[in-house]
Amino acid sequence: MRFPFDKATPILDRLNENGFEAYVVGGAVRDYLLGRPIHDIDITTSAHPDEVVTLFQRTIPVGLQHGTVAVLLNGRSFEVTTFRSENGYDDFRHPNQVTFETSLDKDLMRRDFTINALAMDRTGKVIDLFGGQDDMKLKHLRTVGIAEERITEDPLRMMRGIRFVSELGFSLGEDEREAFSKKSVLLKKISVERIDQEMNKLLAGATVSDALRLLFNTGCSRALPLLDKTVAREELFSVRFDLLKSEGERWAAFLRTLGMTDISTFSSAWKWPVSRKKSVGLLLKYEGNYKLLNWDKFSVYSSGPELAHSVERLEAALGKTSVEGLERKERLIDRLWQDCPIRSRSELPVSGHNLIRWSGKEPGPWLSAAIEQLEKEVVTGKVPNEQEGIKRWFMAWQEKQKNQF
Repeated sequence: MRFPFDKATPILDRLNENGFEAYVVGGAVRDYLLGRPIHDIDITTSAHPDEVVTLFQRTIPVGLQHGTVAVLLNGRSFEVTTFRSENGYDDFRHPNQVTFETSLDKDLMRRDFTINALAMDRTGKVIDLFGGQDDMKLKHLRTVGIAEERITEDPLRMMRGIRFVSELGFSLGEDEREAFSKKSVLLKKISVERIDQEMNKLLAGATVSDALRLLFNTGCSRALPLLDKTVAREELFSVRFDLLKSEGERWAAFLRTLGMTDISTFSSAWKWPVSRKKSVGLLLKYEGNYKLLNWDKFSVYSSGPELAHSVERLEAALGKTSVEGLERKERLIDRLWQDCPIRSRSELPVSGHNLIRWSGKEPGPWLSAAIEQLEKEVVTGKVPNEQEGIKRWFMAWQEKQKNQF
């Protein structure tokens, strides 16, 4: 097998030329063997961190205490980590003791799953000590060593495992499933930010329904914020997540099927960014009023085409409209958007200053009401988008509203 990680070649060559062992390790090897896109390329070596720093011109000491140095090469960053073993995880995340090793074997033994305990040398030879390649062929997910021990070291491995089930379509081993069920409560020890990262990837996986079943059936869900008393209804497992295109859409589908409507409380508990809170809240608001929703120029203008498409994808994913119906609605939304005379308030040839001058009044609540009504009149074609026509409309509108000002 040829060495497939060309961008990392200069790093391995330099380490080897100076008498050190060096291998590409972990997810990059796994994804290459599975034919998946390769993202980060991590390297493990017998060289100590100070030796790595000496050998390369541009480095960043990202985790010297754990033996990791980032090597910058041709605009990319590669994490180069010294062979190591780990002992004790009192905080359920960081090892109490890290020991630099001279053996690749010891380094691979500390990894979480067999499919991640793979290394490749400069010749393209794969080092597989725990049957990771066989597990990939069988689509099995097993831990390296005793499942309960691996999980107790870092309980996030349960979420990572369930995420791998979603992303790879693998099945969890029986020992691992039993360990997940037994140790699920330990997820409470993990920061919600790390949980959230794994959930985002889980919800975006190709076999997300299988992963969600595993999440709830093992009891791992009960250790997650605000999901402790939540029972997954069968409709959750039939959601067409493959139709959804954004984090917000996937979270909206997840929460809707669980019957969770208090987005403010949920987003706070999960420490969501404001942008996600807003997008999920808007989606669920529109979805909750979907029966009253009739897409026309003004509703598409008000929501924007992106949100309108998201609403329709959510409805289809929840099984409330068909895929064919989704396609028809998306074509309608695009056509209505194309026909809108303006795409935003800034395209109006007048501003609030014009309306104030024409009215001879002080600014007040009437101003925002006038502008909102003006937008609707222009978008629906009842008023031409030119200043004189708008002025005539405004003077007539003001006359009708004068008793309210």
